[in-house]
Amino acid sequence: MSRVNTGFDENDPKPTPVANETGYHVYHDATTDWELSETLLSAIAVIRNIDPTKTPIPLTNTVDSDALDALFADTHDGRKRRQGHIVFAISGLEVFAHANGHVFIREQPELAGVGDVL
Repeated sequence: MSRVNTGFDENDPKPTPVANETGYHVYHDATTDWELSETLLSAIAVIRNIDPTKTPIPLTNTVDSDALDALFADTHDGRKRRQGHIVFAISGLEVFAHANGHVFIREQPELAGVGDVL
């Protein structure tokens, strides 16, 4: 099981979202110990300016974090997954995660009232 909402090791380099004209971009490096769900939680915490150890981010109310982590993991025969994506809303944000590690996050004001709000 992943370390979802339990805090992060301060010695691990955190993936940092970069703001652009359409929202935010963060790269999930699958060669690190970070799971995709942890990258997302860290990015959302930075975007929302919250401490995830004090204010839980309701990722598991939106998507199964273990399934999300497994979605782009290597295949059973060791091949890398190069295609596919998932899109979901969480806390007024739309998350687009691609198999190549690129994650795009943007504000979705029209989704107000849908899902959990921090």
